[in-house]
Amino acid sequence: MSQVTIYLPDDVERELRAAAKKAGKSFSAYITELASRRQSRKAGWPKDFRATFGAWEGRLEEPPELEPEERDRL
Repeated sequence: MSQVTIYLPDDVERELRAAAKKAGKSFSAYITELASRRQSRKAGWPKDFRATFGAWEGRLEEPPELEPEERDRL
């Protein structure tokens, strides 16, 4: 695994560290997750979405065809 040094403004670092703590993750794991999400968005649908594809059980019924309604002209 690579090691990277980045420079962040102090306020950005504080915000990211607080978010990592709230998520129960290390700072490094949190930043890795953010970067991974960005990469997966560039690759297409998120993994979570693909996992639910085909998960629908049931049948969708086609709604009845309705007659057009008369409307007042604008």
